[in-house]
Amino acid sequence: MRTIKKSSGRIELEMQVIEMGDDCCVVLTGGEAHLGAVTAGSDAQGFETVRFGSHKEFAVTEYLKTVISKRFDGRFSICCGIHYDRITKEEIETVFALSEAMAIEIFE
Repeated sequence: MRTIKKSSGRIELEMQVIEMGDDCCVVLTGGEAHLGAVTAGSDAQGFETVRFGSHKEFAVTEYLKTVISKRFDGRFSICCGIHYDRITKEEIETVFALSEAMAIEIFE
């Protein structure tokens, strides 16, 4: 398992990658962690996203799918749960930037 943490302001994220043979599971959490969305699949078979209730993390998992699939050939899942009360638009942009940087670093 590989783990990386990044932060900016009050946004603190942790990404864990659990290797499963040639495949892997990515877990991205921050703030009050929970499971908000899961995107899973492969370039060869396509991807599916499950979002739980009104959670918006599907936007992060679907974005990370494109980042990771450029660097990883196997099947993978991205489980994401991030919650910060009264998160601002700028902080949401920070979530995307930090998560992309972590994925690039882990999968290079």
